[in-house]
Amino acid sequence: MNTNDLKKIVADALKVPVKKIDENTKFGDLEEWDSLGQLSIISLLDKKLNKKMSSSNLKPLFKADSIKKFILILKQNKVIK
Repeated sequence: MNTNDLKKIVADALKVPVKKIDENTKFGDLEEWDSLGQLSIISLLDKKLNKKMSSSNLKPLFKADSIKKFILILKQNKVIK
């Protein structure tokens, strides 16, 4: 997985065009990225990763409030290049 894959997952989860998502996009920047949107992102990400991350490693994603933070957490877990 790379950052473009993550952006596509976030766009799919929020049902917005990928062009609306970049590394500076944050929680609240898009109307669709609310608490339910956050759950949708994490759920779709978990599904796309085929559950490669343990539930304890997924927990920090619930607090990730930007694409940059998602990238950082995924890099720390060696999921994203």
